[in-house]
Amino acid sequence: MKKSNSLLEKVKETIDKYQMFAIKARIVVGVSGGPDSTALLHLLLQLRDEYELKLWIAHLNHQLRGKEAEEEARWVKIFASKIGVPLISDSLDVATLAKREKLTLEEAARMARYDFFEHVSNQVSANRIAVGHTASDQVETVLMRLMKGTGLDGLSGIPPVRGRIIRPLIEIFHKEVEEYCEINNLKFCVDSSNNDTSFLRNRIRLDLLPLLSQEYNLQISKILLQMSKNLREDADFIRKKGEKEFGKVLRKERENKNQRWLVLDREKLFRLHPALQKRVLREGIRRIKGNLKEIGSDHLDSVLDLDGKRGTKQLSLPGNLVIQKQYEDFLIKRGESKNIPFARYLVIPGKTDLSQLSLTLETRLISVKPHSFLASSFMDLKEKVVLNEVSGFPKEEVFFDFDKLKPPLFLRNRKKGDRFCPLGMKGSKKIKDFFIDLKIPMEKRGKIPLLVNRGEVVWIVGHRIDERFKVDNNTTKILAIGVHKA
Repeated sequence: MKKSNSLLEKVKETIDKYQMFAIKARIVVGVSGGPDSTALLHLLLQLRDEYELKLWIAHLNHQLRGKEAEEEARWVKIFASKIGVPLISDSLDVATLAKREKLTLEEAARMARYDFFEHVSNQVSANRIAVGHTASDQVETVLMRLMKGTGLDGLSGIPPVRGRIIRPLIEIFHKEVEEYCEINNLKFCVDSSNNDTSFLRNRIRLDLLPLLSQEYNLQISKILLQMSKNLREDADFIRKKGEKEFGKVLRKERENKNQRWLVLDREKLFRLHPALQKRVLREGIRRIKGNLKEIGSDHLDSVLDLDGKRGTKQLSLPGNLVIQKQYEDFLIKRGESKNIPFARYLVIPGKTDLSQLSLTLETRLISVKPHSFLASSFMDLKEKVVLNEVSGFPKEEVFFDFDKLKPPLFLRNRKKGDRFCPLGMKGSKKIKDFFIDLKIPMEKRGKIPLLVNRGEVVWIVGHRIDERFKVDNNTTKILAIGVHKA
């Protein structure tokens, strides 16, 4: 029991060190059924009274391992019932999502999982989401990023806190977790895919780390963990310094006709240390692009190399980003595009941000008696039509019969062959033809989100809902969606 108490104290130190949560925190705990998430939940239960915590369990079946995944879902349900913690679970075909959105299985699973956790947190008004990443995961991540090529931020590893995501086990090695489970007689599920060496992470864990430990340094995992901590501190310092310098280098930032752009002062930029030059560029790119995905150090070097070239020069970067060197300035903007790729899980209830389009969708559920709610579900954002008299929502809304939907719902841009049944019409219509009828310019069509449910287009956001999902006299639960500029 001494080791068990020791681990609990280590976790408390991590929680306090990174200020993961305060007294009376409301925490959604992501539980897969494996040893790490099982131990995490058990540890938080030990701290529940001391911190006056309110806990929920969230479990998402990725539908990747058939009966094994179903058994894990059943096990989590039984465990939740046994310890008296409410469970919210769901199932999603991640393989189909990955294929449709052209993502790897790992990327699709991660996106689906965190979107689901955010959805659950909004549903129960939680302010923290606890996940079971350990120090072992941290070491594997650092090695993965090192082999793929990364900078200071990448070698800093997984952050202990990111937004409302917290990782209380991030300084605990997996072996310690297994010992904790054994001491406390905690049963857990074993994920067979963890032994699949077609995944790079598994090869690092099963092959590379044992080799480095046996042949080079027995303490390699602890060394890599400490290195990531040191680099995270350095990266945080440089990031804050870069943000401060960005404010000095920025000439102007504007948004015109759905086009965001900003201008940096070249002279001030090149007075900075090269490390800060890149930080300033990264911050400018992040503001225009919405993220730094696919932007590497080589891209930043290419931008800086423009300074040595005469005249006005232009460089294209991933994400339809354009950098122009114009005399005394660097202009950062998005290029003209017919299609801005995006795919997001719609949070119900709560907010979903489409940063690529500078849009936010806000959802809520309304229970009504049949015959008590009648509304046309057509909305034209330009006319700012308020569609009903239900109070309590400040923006325009559209309404759907929630019982006709089968969540999860996704937001994505249009694809070739998409069809829907426009409200008030019989039969289906190609979305391409719908856009032509409305005389929507071709360059704007790819920037209009579609709300999709099980492959069916439910709503062309800002224009028309599908006849099949409208509110009618038999409606008992309404999904209300408001949309506004972010």
